[in-house]
Amino acid sequence: MQNFKNLKVYGEAFSLSKELYLFYDDNKASLRTKEQLLSSASSICANLAEMAGFESKGQMRQKVITCIAEANDTEFWLNLTHELKILPQREHLDFMNRLVKVRSMLFNMKKSMEEE
Repeated sequence: MQNFKNLKVYGEAFSLSKELYLFYDDNKASLRTKEQLLSSASSICANLAEMAGFESKGQMRQKVITCIAEANDTEFWLNLTHELKILPQREHLDFMNRLVKVRSMLFNMKKSMEEE
């Protein structure tokens, strides 16, 4: 078992989730849109935390796949709020760059699990 807080990808995902929460906390986006976006972003961290308690490599790999899916979901909501002019261009680029980094880290984690 490992401490999930020591995972670099967890720190990156947590930071992104927190920044999204702070941005959308005072934003005019609909409640449903905020809930969906914040849920998918925070699910990345939550699934990594849950994964750290697993002993089976198969279960751990499945959680990483779930994290990748949540990153894709987060991308959808970021793109939608940008298209609806809720999320300005500068913030959209910042959040997307950070999300791409997190997703890349997750793919690398998945690949290293498959190679073991």
